[in-house]
Amino acid sequence: MGFACIAITIVIYSWVFWNSANEQALSELDNTVHVVTQLVADSPNIQKEIEKIGKSSGNAFRVTWIGRDGAVLYESQYDQHNMENHVNRPEIQQALKTGSGSSVRTSETLDKIYYYEAAILPDGTILRLSIERASLYSHFWKLLPILLLMIGLTALGCIRASQLLTKSLLKPLRRTALIMEHIGTPDDIRNKVPPVYSELRPLVEKILGQSEVIDHTIQRLEQQRNVVKLMMENLQEGVILTNMSFEVLAINHQALDVLGLRHDLSVTGLRLGDIFKTIQWGPIENNKNDDFDAQFFEKDDRLYQVAIQYVSKEETRIGILFIIYDVTEREKREQLRREFTSNVSHELKTPLTSIKGFAEILSTGLCQSKDDASRFGKLIYDQSQRLLELIEEIIHLSHIEEPKRTRPRQWVTLKAVVEQVLEFMAPVVAEKQVSIHSDVDDSRIWGEEGRIREVVMNLLDNAVKYNYEGGHVYITVTGNEKGVHLVVKDTGMGIPKDKQSRVFERFYRADESRSQDIKGTGLGLSIVKHIVESHHGRITLESEENKGTCITVQFPVSKEGPREEV
Repeated sequence: MGFACIAITIVIYSWVFWNSANEQALSELDNTVHVVTQLVADSPNIQKEIEKIGKSSGNAFRVTWIGRDGAVLYESQYDQHNMENHVNRPEIQQALKTGSGSSVRTSETLDKIYYYEAAILPDGTILRLSIERASLYSHFWKLLPILLLMIGLTALGCIRASQLLTKSLLKPLRRTALIMEHIGTPDDIRNKVPPVYSELRPLVEKILGQSEVIDHTIQRLEQQRNVVKLMMENLQEGVILTNMSFEVLAINHQALDVLGLRHDLSVTGLRLGDIFKTIQWGPIENNKNDDFDAQFFEKDDRLYQVAIQYVSKEETRIGILFIIYDVTEREKREQLRREFTSNVSHELKTPLTSIKGFAEILSTGLCQSKDDASRFGKLIYDQSQRLLELIEEIIHLSHIEEPKRTRPRQWVTLKAVVEQVLEFMAPVVAEKQVSIHSDVDDSRIWGEEGRIREVVMNLLDNAVKYNYEGGHVYITVTGNEKGVHLVVKDTGMGIPKDKQSRVFERFYRADESRSQDIKGTGLGLSIVKHIVESHHGRITLESEENKGTCITVQFPVSKEGPREEV
């Protein structure tokens, strides 16, 4: 009976071991295929990357690269030129249909049984990895003598021990084990151990004490792990923790997204340099201090910065922390600041240069007559006035762009605003001999009345200034359930198509040569755009050279204002 039990134990253990080895091999092969496929897909040179992987794999597994027509493009353990077309292989057929495929079969090339895993690459080609099943046989047979020896020794020990133990000892052991198996809590176990078996109580108490310590330790570690994981996943930045060999220990979802890796793939244990190839690793690996240069990389039109910090324990470096920041918006703001500073400097320099030149002429007595002096004085006055207007517009624009400034809002009737602006601009309109056509309903918006008036004033002022004598300006206001539309259309100079995208930029004037006699700072439409966007609106422009311009402002139906009384 005992030998039968031993034989059954050997068979069962061998069967379990063999099935476990098979499942583990297939799982590891599948996971390797997904990781390698991701690495190859991210590489700019797929062939070079596949050849690199094939060389580094050695005899661990075969790497085969197959074209969409079934032709073998690369084979790590055989001459691909002597290999036949693979389009009818089961794993290849499955991969072509579903994106991935697997099979266990005899290789027609090497006449050996292999485990195969295949996956489709982005370019339509197929990457296949395979391992020889014989490698599992050899591993199994190597371990079998040890397994038999352990089973034999265990069996002999048990038989010998059973002969030596007395019934008086077996009985309390069995009863105590039964009690411990069926009782739910340690306190229950302590209470259920019979007094007659008091000799076993110290052993039971020791086991229970160790069990409680282990449980508390596991709970504490689990809590700490959950806290760290929660903190990492709630960070806006990507976080990667590696050991000193740059093998990944932990990574959050944000970092996986930046690297373009799937969340369901495990990258733990992989070298960070193999999956993160967009930064320079040489200086980091050779660095002996903590003074790292800033590392930047671009991905999907976003700019990222990588901060690097050593993790130390008792002055010994045990890991490296990589934090990935999205600095796209910061760089955009910096670029806008530089452009604004440059534009302001240029615009201020022009009138100041003129003032300096005319003043120098007057101070050196080069004027030949009072008329020249008067003319130069007039030019100095005009340029000074332009300089003051420019400074006021710049200050005004900065106030509009100030995000923290809050101003009271109210219901604004656009019809009343338009009438006020037209009345104010009547002298300019009369001087230009432009006809104004107004079709305005009683639509209202929730906003800052003064800012809305600025929008209408700037749009009408541009429509009149850049119009021809005898031209026309049309202003309409209509409202519906989708919002309120303000349209200002003129029959003036128009804007060339190649310059229409820039008209809302600061200091930009569409055609300096054609409008050089027309005063302006180039900030009007920029101010209009900021005001409209601060009211959650949208502004669009349509223009045709020498035919006119049409600007449409759409204000949304406001939900901020107080309810109207019915």
